[in-house]
Amino acid sequence: MINNEIRHEIVSSNPDIEVRFYLSEDEGSYVAPHWHNSLELVYMLEGSMTTQFENNVRQTIEAGEISVVNPRVIHSVTAQKNKALVLLIPSDLLEKYIPAHDFLEFHVDMHPDDQVNITRLERLKKIFTDMYIVYDIRPDAYLLKFNSLLYDLLYTLVHSYSVRLTDKDIIKRNRSINKVKDIMRYIENHHSEKIVMEDIAAHFVYNPDYLSRLFKKQLGITVMQYLYEIRLNKIVRDLGETDHSIGYIFDTHGCTNHKYTMQLFKERFKCTPKEKRRELQGNSE
Repeated sequence: MINNEIRHEIVSSNPDIEVRFYLSEDEGSYVAPHWHNSLELVYMLEGSMTTQFENNVRQTIEAGEISVVNPRVIHSVTAQKNKALVLLIPSDLLEKYIPAHDFLEFHVDMHPDDQVNITRLERLKKIFTDMYIVYDIRPDAYLLKFNSLLYDLLYTLVHSYSVRLTDKDIIKRNRSINKVKDIMRYIENHHSEKIVMEDIAAHFVYNPDYLSRLFKKQLGITVMQYLYEIRLNKIVRDLGETDHSIGYIFDTHGCTNHKYTMQLFKERFKCTPKEKRRELQGNSE
């Protein structure tokens, strides 16, 4: 599950419903920092994954637990081998039924200590599971049942798992996130060039130390680490979609130090670029 859109992940809905909903089977992967305009819920069925947010805040979920990522929140994901139900609810749908959704943040406590909240959590899990059963089997008029479950889930999130933000909270959050998003966009657009921290800082008229601290706080990785995350994802895309030589692909995406890039590639994907190409292109030779 490799995310090639590091800066902004475009989430498309299933053709017959207003959300993106699917069963994910992940052999183990890393998704670099990204964001999207959807509310993302992951219900882990087997295995585990860790999501990292700003200020190095991490959330690990195991089988039977649910992860929630709010819209426009920058995050990265490290997954062990797992199977999970993934639901992404677009902001347009949230706006349609929850007009003040921008002032809400959703958080699900996986370890409630009282019976009322334990019962609520089990009900939330059942809604999630029932959605998958209905969508997988698709009986007559399945959309009626699926949508009723979806609306029930949203209602439960709003009334049991939401926190209302103040105007000050919204302004502060948007100001810091927008700064980082602009930097992410710039790095992605110039990833194939020979750029260093000082170049990026000069473009945004920032002190390099300030830029470094801001980026590390929001994404949990350095600017240069992020640059190479973009490059590696672009390299993997080209390995699967072209027959260009590995050296040519490295150079195309700014990785002129082939030895260093090869080291990073093996650390990330646990294989060589040649092996990854065979995997992506289904070639066993």
